Amino acid sequence: MSVTFWCPDAPRKQVPCQFCQGEYVDFPEGNGRGGKCDRFCTGFTEESEAPEVNVANGNAVGILSLLGFQVDACGYMYGSCTAALMRQRLFRARNLDRSALERGMEIQEGGHAGVRVVDGEDGLPTIQRMGPTFIVGGNTDEQTLGRLARLEQLALYAQERGYEITWG
Repeated sequence: MSVTFWCPDAPRKQVPCQFCQGEYVDFPEGNGRGGKCDRFCTGFTEESEAPEVNVANGNAVGILSLLGFQVDACGYMYGSCTAALMRQRLFRARNLDRSALERGMEIQEGGHAGVRVVDGEDGLPTIQRMGPTFIVGGNTDEQTLGRLARLEQLALYAQERGYEITWG
């Protein structure tokens, strides 16, 4: 899951479908798809001319709170604002303490799926937790500043053209 910041009113351009031009290009004509990735595909798709910024949910919560935007009680992250307001908040966010957003990569050993007894290296039996290992990605201040810089590019583009910025 992720949150995308974009300008919904920005003009769109037609580009070749990445699936038809990519791995599905060898579909035979007689497959019911007419050589396309899908029988409803025209071979083209529309893409915004404005920059877009895509952020993973875990990082989006931090970015939105740093910018002073609310995440609703259910965890949904959506909203919109003027480009001028976004630029003001970005300026403020670059000058705030961002240390709360920093976290290192964290590896949580398996568990919650029971235990088993195994022979230890010293010959003594040990209890081992079972279950998948979870790896929680890290976030550095440089990464946060990079995301803010990309949002600044989007806000500048939107402000020059009179567009709003939406996220969700």
